[in-house]
Amino acid sequence: MSSSGINRFTRGWLFMLPGLIALVAIVGVPLVTAARYSLHEVFLYRFQQQIFVGLENYERALNDPLFLNSLRVTTLFTLGNVAICLVMGLLIAFLMSGKRIRFKTTWMALFLLPFVMTPVVVGITWRLFFWQPEFGVINQLGGFFGLPQPNWLIERELALWATIVTNAWHLTPLAILVFYAALTTIPDELYEAARIDGAGPFAIIWNVVLPMLRPHILFVTIIIMTSAFREFDMIWTLTGGGPGRATTVMSILAYNRGIAAQDMGMANTIAFTMFIIMAVVAWLYIMLYRTKEPGA
Repeated sequence: MSSSGINRFTRGWLFMLPGLIALVAIVGVPLVTAARYSLHEVFLYRFQQQIFVGLENYERALNDPLFLNSLRVTTLFTLGNVAICLVMGLLIAFLMSGKRIRFKTTWMALFLLPFVMTPVVVGITWRLFFWQPEFGVINQLGGFFGLPQPNWLIERELALWATIVTNAWHLTPLAILVFYAALTTIPDELYEAARIDGAGPFAIIWNVVLPMLRPHILFVTIIIMTSAFREFDMIWTLTGGGPGRATTVMSILAYNRGIAAQDMGMANTIAFTMFIIMAVVAWLYIMLYRTKEPGA
C-alpha cells in the first residue's frame, strides 16, 4: 500500500478517534461495568465485598414475579408509545404538508414544544393539569360530554394508559418532524401519476406515501422504542411506579432494587437485561426491514 493510501486511511481514523473515545468512555465503560456487576452479589454500601455468582442473578430475576410483571408493563408501555407516535406523527405530518395550510412555521413550533420539555416537567405538568381528577383538563372535557371522571393515576386499569398517553405526547413531535421533512421530498409528479391512474386519497397514502416513508418509519420506530423502553423520569413523577406496581417498568424496578433494597447486583442484572432485549429487538427489526427491501 502506498504512503498516500496509508495517509488517507489513518486520516479518516484520526477524525473518528475523538468520537470513538467519547463513545467508549460514555457507553462502553458503564455497559461493561453493569455486565460485571450483574454476575456478582454486590450491595450499595459494600462495593468492596463482591461475590461472583455467575448467572444466578439472572435466574433469580426470571423466577421473580415482580420482574416478569415489570417486563410485561414495559412491553405494553413501549408498544403503546410506538403505535400512538407513528399514527399521530403520520397524520399530523400529512396534514401539515398540505399546500393550503397557512402559518406552517408557527404550527410546527407549537407541535415541537412538548419535545423540548424534560420528562420530569412533562410528568409534573400532566399530573397536575391534565390527569387531576377534579379539575384536570381530561376530566373536564369528559364531563362536558357526560363521560365518567375517574382518578386516572390511582386506578390500576387506567394508570398505565395515562402514562402511555403522556409519554406519547412528549415523543410524537419527533415523529412529526421526521415525517414532515420526508413528505416534503416526495415529488409532486408521483401524486399526479397516481391520480391519473385513478387512485384515491387512501390509495395514494398506501401505495405512494407509505412506501416512500419506510426508512423514516424504521428510524422513528427504533428511536421511539428505545426511548420508551428505558423511560424512568416521566413515569416516576406521574405515578412512582404505582398503583400496585401497575406502572412499574423495568427501569423503576432496577431503581428500587439498587437504591431501596441496595442490591446493586440485581439492579445491574435488570439494567443489562434491558440492554440485551433492546439490542436484539432493534437488530431483528433492522434485519426484517432489510429482507423486505428490493434487491436486499
